[in-house]
Amino acid sequence: MARKSDTPAPASGSNNLVIYVLLFLAIAVAGANTYLLMDTRNIALAAANGEVMEKEQEAFEPVFVSISPFTVNLRSDQFGPRLLYAGLTLEVPDEKVKQLLLTNMPQVRNRLLVLLSGQDADNIVNSDGKKTLAASIQATLQAPYKGDEEIAINDVLFTEFIVQ
Repeated sequence: MARKSDTPAPASGSNNLVIYVLLFLAIAVAGANTYLLMDTRNIALAAANGEVMEKEQEAFEPVFVSISPFTVNLRSDQFGPRLLYAGLTLEVPDEKVKQLLLTNMPQVRNRLLVLLSGQDADNIVNSDGKKTLAASIQATLQAPYKGDEEIAINDVLFTEFIVQ
C-alpha cells in the first residue's frame, strides 16, 4: 500500500512556465489582431474618402480597334492555291493610338495583306502557328506611320479565321 509520503509532489515551476507561455501567446495574438483591425480601418477610411488604391490605378479599360474581315491568297502547296479569311481586333493602350490606327487604316490593311500573303497554310492552322502569326502582326503594325514614332499594340485577337 502506498503512503502519502511516497507520492511525488507536483512541480510548481513547470506549471508556472506553461502559464507564462500561454499568457505571452494570448497577448501576441491580441496585438496582431489589433494591428490588422487598425490597418483594415485605414483602408476602409481611404476608400470612403475616394482615394484610389494602387491596384485599382493599375486596372485600365481596354481600347479595341476592329479591322473588318478580309480574304488573302496564301502560298500554294500540294493542295493548290489556298485562301485565308481573317478578321482581327487590336487591343491598344489608349484612344490616341486607336485614332492613329483608324486614320492610317489603308496602311494597316496593306501591311496585313502583305504579311499574310506570304504565309503557309500548314503553319498557321494550328494554335502555335496562330500565336506566332499574331506576334508577327503585332510587330508589323507597331512600325511607324508617316514618320510618327512606333506605336504600342497590347494584343492581336483573331475574331474570324478560316483557311481553305
